[in-house]
Amino acid sequence: MTNYPTLQPAERNLRAAEVAAPLVSIITLNWKQPRLTIECLDSLAKITYPNFNVYVLDNGSGDGSIEQIKEHLPRLPYRVGLIDSKANLGFAAGNNVAIEKALKEEAAFVLLLNNDTEVAPDFVEPLVETMQSEASIGVTGSKIYYFAEPKRIWSAGGIFTDSGWTRQLGVNETDTPELNRKKKVDYVSGCAMLVRRAVIEKVGMLDARFFMYYEETDWCARAANAGFSTWYVPQSVIWHKIELKARDASPFYIYLMTRNRLLFLHTLGRTKWQVLLSVGLVDLRTILAWSVWKRYEPVRYLRYAKILGIWDYLRGHFGAPPAKLR
Repeated sequence: MTNYPTLQPAERNLRAAEVAAPLVSIITLNWKQPRLTIECLDSLAKITYPNFNVYVLDNGSGDGSIEQIKEHLPRLPYRVGLIDSKANLGFAAGNNVAIEKALKEEAAFVLLLNNDTEVAPDFVEPLVETMQSEASIGVTGSKIYYFAEPKRIWSAGGIFTDSGWTRQLGVNETDTPELNRKKKVDYVSGCAMLVRRAVIEKVGMLDARFFMYYEETDWCARAANAGFSTWYVPQSVIWHKIELKARDASPFYIYLMTRNRLLFLHTLGRTKWQVLLSVGLVDLRTILAWSVWKRYEPVRYLRYAKILGIWDYLRGHFGAPPAKLR
């Protein structure tokens, strides 16, 4: 006869909840934003899901971030694995380091979460419940609002268009019946996405060539090719501390979005010339339009970033962007 330890009523309830709730490993990256990361961790302290752990990977900030985060950890009521990458690996490779650790600790799901977010206390349950409703569902994503405008949507999933472009749904809209309906989509934002362990085991990790932007889109496309679907789950809610217009004026952002969009289309099976004909011509039109405004100094840098993005795609230069754009 096996002798089992006697559990107190509260312990029995927790153990039963953990059995019903598979382990979710929440992963967030920090790069020179310790205050935002700590606010995100404090937000996670309020979640109601009973079986989770958290990994924070510092992407080689070198500014004292990791020391500030480490000092804050004893104040949190949950376990945090703090990882120092020593270098900026980007979103894709940085998350991969933490994902590998999570899988070794038997995580059933990994949940990628941007550090510049705050979450509703019950945001995990709808994502997991949707996964558990059908084994073929491999990825689920939250409804994401702007933090500064808590009722205005930043993302409600996304689709691939017939021409191969991607389109994020719900951007800048307020709630509608359509945006409050759970539905199958082509991809969800890596800002808040839950991924089934079986997906990772079948299709592999995030593609580090992207560095950041489009890596989650590519992941969802690879999951679909392996027979897994992606679902937008509006019952799961988070708020994102982002200003979209400011990002659009960044050469760093323009470079990565240009290069990575071309790379993504290439991963779908198109040749380089097919990619250039379907998307590169649009980029060329933008470059010509910006050339008309050459006296406006910031546009000159955006034009250079877009040209460099196309050139680096053509010569197969991926990963971290050139230092002069950072």
